[in-house]
Amino acid sequence: MKTLACAFALSTLIASPVLAQCVPIETGLPGWERLDFDDLTPNSWAEDDGALVASSNASASMLYTAVAPTTAPILTWRWRVDDAVPATDLTRKGGDDRSLALTIGFAYDSANASMGERMKRVLVESVAGADAPGRIIDFVWGGNQPAGTRIESPYSGNAARIVVRRSATHPSGEWETERVNLADLYTELWGSAPSPVSRIALFIDTDDTGGTGQSRISDICFSHS
Repeated sequence: MKTLACAFALSTLIASPVLAQCVPIETGLPGWERLDFDDLTPNSWAEDDGALVASSNASASMLYTAVAPTTAPILTWRWRVDDAVPATDLTRKGGDDRSLALTIGFAYDSANASMGERMKRVLVESVAGADAPGRIIDFVWGGNQPAGTRIESPYSGNAARIVVRRSATHPSGEWETERVNLADLYTELWGSAPSPVSRIALFIDTDDTGGTGQSRISDICFSHS
């Protein structure tokens, strides 16, 4: 279930020396792969006018894509919640539904990995291959924690952090633009410079609350300024 989802996020997640390089969102979502779970109803994923639409109905699944490795420090994106998922406790396993999460995966860095991360690495690679990211940051719209909250993942521990960008009570129906300095945030969270970003993923889930949710995201870009 979600434990597998988070393990996969670690295992599944743009070099631009000049300008921004953006993740394409096109009709049919070419380059994106689905991760469904045997015991859960999957979400629906679609493209609409250049935005990726994530729809959930008592369901949970992930959509992910590889990106050309990049150390560009600035991440920007736009997103909107049309049907909000109820507020949940993002620290609680089995009770942490959210309207949308953008997951950023960083290449495995053995030199700065903790002992626990090194011990788990064999398992991670057995599930998703040697190029699996080592650490991830989940930027979340949802939860009952206030915007700006940082949480160690209840599933993946030190290797994954949740950063609340918009709480579940943030007004729906309007596009919001986000800008994050990934390099500074990574250093703040883990105390070292980040390894390159190699994959990203999207996640929406309503399996715990049993309701519905729909969100949109577009213009996911990495740049140097």
